Amino acid sequence: MHQESVVHRDIKLDNILLDGHGAIKIGDFGVSTRLAKPNEILFEQCGTPAYIAPEICFEMGYKGSPVDVWSAGICLYAMLYGNVPFKASNLSDLSREMYENELEFKEPASESVRDLLTKILTIDPKKRLTAFQALQH
Repeated sequence: MHQESVVHRDIKLDNILLDGHGAIKIGDFGVSTRLAKPNEILFEQCGTPAYIAPEICFEMGYKGSPVDVWSAGICLYAMLYGNVPFKASNLSDLSREMYENELEFKEPASESVRDLLTKILTIDPKKRLTAFQALQH
């Protein structure tokens, strides 16, 4: 998806599907966009709040693919623990929650999983792993 310059912008558990062979498929491209140029800055505030990347909350512009990586990290966390790591009733409180609170890891997450989640759910999108790096991890 990112190799084709497509940014989904609404990666969440409801949009991750399995086909009859167990292969992962991403659904609902309703708010996705194709980048016109590699470092294009996007300004639309879209996505599902519990999965939304912090840079979207600030409405100062964001580059595409890191927001999908953040959302995929939220999905991984939710699959491990049964809930999302950051919750709030509005985007302002949500962004404050992300910036002020560290990720909380419970057992039985391995050190490798903790390391991966920490590197994916990094507030600074420039320091966040890319999708390729996350897969290599």
